[in-house]
Amino acid sequence: MFAMGEFSKECGELVGLESAARELGTTGLKLLMLIRGGKIEGSMAEGEWYVTRSSLECFRARGGDIPAAATPSCRTSCKASSCGCES
Repeated sequence: MFAMGEFSKECGELVGLESAARELGTTGLKLLMLIRGGKIEGSMAEGEWYVTRSSLECFRARGGDIPAAATPSCRTSCKASSCGCES
């Protein structure tokens, strides 16, 4: 974990996790998974997650693949019309 000043000096322009997720058309949780997987550089500073602008640009330039959400498996008692199942 870094202090905000240390992290920004070391890594350049920073983008908040949720803003970065919106830019990529995904969720903060998926973006955290990309950070953990080493696909995007990020770190927690002062209690908030940030990613580097350069890693976002690089991810996009390389055609970064955001995994689609898995289709939820239906239970036999599923009655939701919005879950996508055809039971």
